[in-house]
Amino acid sequence: MKIHHAIPWSDNLYLFDYRKVHTDPVEYFHYHEGLEILYIHDGAGRYIVDNQTYSLKPCTLVLIKPFQIHHIKVVVPPNYVRSLLKIKASVIDHFLTALPQLTAVVSQLMEHPWSSQVFHLSSKDALTLENQFLQLHDMLASVPPKVQKEVVALFLFHFFTYFNSRIYSPAHNGILDPHPAAGSIEPVGAMVRWIGRHFSLPFTINEMAEELHFSPSYLSKLFKDQIGMTIIEYTNNKRLEEARTLLGLPSLTIEEISKRSGFNYPSYFIALFKKKYGMTPLQYRMQMES
Repeated sequence: MKIHHAIPWSDNLYLFDYRKVHTDPVEYFHYHEGLEILYIHDGAGRYIVDNQTYSLKPCTLVLIKPFQIHHIKVVVPPNYVRSLLKIKASVIDHFLTALPQLTAVVSQLMEHPWSSQVFHLSSKDALTLENQFLQLHDMLASVPPKVQKEVVALFLFHFFTYFNSRIYSPAHNGILDPHPAAGSIEPVGAMVRWIGRHFSLPFTINEMAEELHFSPSYLSKLFKDQIGMTIIEYTNNKRLEEARTLLGLPSLTIEEISKRSGFNYPSYFIALFKKKYGMTPLQYRMQMES
């Protein structure tokens, strides 16, 4: 069995596979940084998340939160055919802030415990979702790279609008508890969300620890053990992702982008950016515009 403690996305802000076909058995458990939307077109197996086991079959939708460990096992034949979208929280935060109601739904998904994250869809709901994935696939193939993040954000808008109105119904299904008990959110998840709210301004680990009611040394060790990088490394990566998005706005100078991303010194920002992406922010912007 393959064991993946974290899935690298080659510094991409999202990862999309449309109707990928597996002709060999699939089994692994892992976690990753972004939100995962998995749809099973064909195949059978099981999915384990939060110690709950679900059956997999055609027309199954799975939603996985960031840094949530999950296990999948699929047997073949028949072939396993699935569509998959993984998207980092920074993309969601950036494009959904203008949509407060939809943002609230996504925030609940990211932060609150669910009684179920696996949904066996009706034929009508499955057809709608399959058409949405097909449209995303066609659009990503036809637009330039600098527009693709917006295409993914548009897909999220349509997906979660439909999901919230037709598939997810807390009043009837009890899927989502909007008032989770104190302490129900895992410390690492709480740290990731805290950083997501504060990365654009300078902060210290002591400030985060005080607000989350843990010791700084405990949080630092737990984060490094589970995420595989230090809090500072993760925060800088978050800031660099934000900078990449802001570089698409030609009205902003490099110095302004550095400040908005949470870096105090433009020279430090430029050095980190070049180390991570192999080019300066200005070169990256010029590549986006070409």
